[in-house]
Amino acid sequence: MSNTPLQFISQGTAGKRPGGSDRRLIRAHVMKGKNAGRPRPSSKKATAIVQIKHPFTATRIPTTACPQPAPKAGRPLLWNDLCLTTFPGQLDSESTKLMHRWFFDISDELFPPQFCSKFDIVKSIWANCVLIDEAYFHCTLAISASYVDFYERRPRMSSKALYHISQAYSLVNMKLSGPDCVSDNAIAAVVSLAIYQQIHHLYSTGLIHLDGLRRMIELRGGMAKLIKQNRALAVKPLRLDAELALQTGCPPIFCSDFLETISHAFGHPSDFEVKSLSVATEAYHVMMTMMSFARSLNSNEGNKAMRLDPLTYTEMLVWLLYRSIEISPLGQQCSASGDVYNQLACFSMLAFMTTLLPEYGRYDSSYPLLSQKLENIIQNINTTPTYIQHSKLTLLLWGILISGISVSKSKDYRWLIMDVCEQLELHDWLAVRHQLCQFPWINAVHDIPGQYLWNETQQWSSKSLLYSLKVDSSKCYL
Repeated sequence: MSNTPLQFISQGTAGKRPGGSDRRLIRAHVMKGKNAGRPRPSSKKATAIVQIKHPFTATRIPTTACPQPAPKAGRPLLWNDLCLTTFPGQLDSESTKLMHRWFFDISDELFPPQFCSKFDIVKSIWANCVLIDEAYFHCTLAISASYVDFYERRPRMSSKALYHISQAYSLVNMKLSGPDCVSDNAIAAVVSLAIYQQIHHLYSTGLIHLDGLRRMIELRGGMAKLIKQNRALAVKPLRLDAELALQTGCPPIFCSDFLETISHAFGHPSDFEVKSLSVATEAYHVMMTMMSFARSLNSNEGNKAMRLDPLTYTEMLVWLLYRSIEISPLGQQCSASGDVYNQLACFSMLAFMTTLLPEYGRYDSSYPLLSQKLENIIQNINTTPTYIQHSKLTLLLWGILISGISVSKSKDYRWLIMDVCEQLELHDWLAVRHQLCQFPWINAVHDIPGQYLWNETQQWSSKSLLYSLKVDSSKCYL
């Protein structure tokens, strides 16, 4: 027998239902003791956010002297954003967060809002893929989980990422064995598998997927035909190809010819002349176009109406990557008889391009080959006791700084930076920056890390001078 006392409710007029207060009393009496000890859930919507680091909100040289700016707060997570959407697979609460990150945050890394108009991913072909194709759905969740793992600095891959990538591989294998083996969805899924391997620095596996993509695209009639059929889809394997070539030194499978028309949208700046630097004709034209692209981004940053369409931005980025790799293949030895300043210009342009790419994985640098090339070239210039023209000194300063804020972590260049600046009579950052803007330089990307590197050099120079004075004064007493 229950010890709960009986509760009596007035029925009132015949046929009339109990009022609101009576119904609450009934519910309270029935549930009495049922919820004892249970925490009361909050009625507020969940807003937990995993911060995603954006490449243009933080310097690549984080130290206590130049701390990382706080990452831009993500869009608040509202559960009803995705609860009404039907996906090919089930979404638990953690997977919903990952999908939210993909829909609303990670796209900003690929299409930075400083330079691009708003990318409406919900209306893109990628949203269509994730909504109707289960393989691409799991690929997307695996990539999103990997990014969260990296930026939360987890020591190992999460079980969530492993689960989704295993599901993705199983589903892609089934798709490639069926009649839709070269469909748009199949190509998109294989591209995503390659990107997953790329962000985990498993380049050999990524290259295998890339070769599979090449064969799939050939069965579709070739890259030129795919670009006509689905341009947004075709740019994905092209970008993947160029990035893997930059990271591994392997020659790209495709080439810049497929995107040649996009370069015509950016004219050459009339006030830019590098012919006196003995830069080869090909390198000269690439640098001219790169300079025009950089100036366009600088002007677009403060003018929303002038910002680039995301696809236009991506195509130009990929075209410049291809052209820079084509004129300076990373897998080939630099010619000993070649012009060292032409080599410096070519590889510095590649270093410049890396600053517009997302940072992949847990490691500091994804471009060890490029870093080594630039260090060897700069060391070669440093050990050659010859007179350097003013224009070449400016190129050298740009090359050192652009490599120092992108792919090179060497501290040996500080005294060389000071030496070059003394010869150019540059004594403060504003004067240095004025010289750097004669070459490709993007204010939103390069100003903060560039100024930090300059300040660090100044501090090192002051300490070195103080130390030498102490040594000289100690010798006076001997």
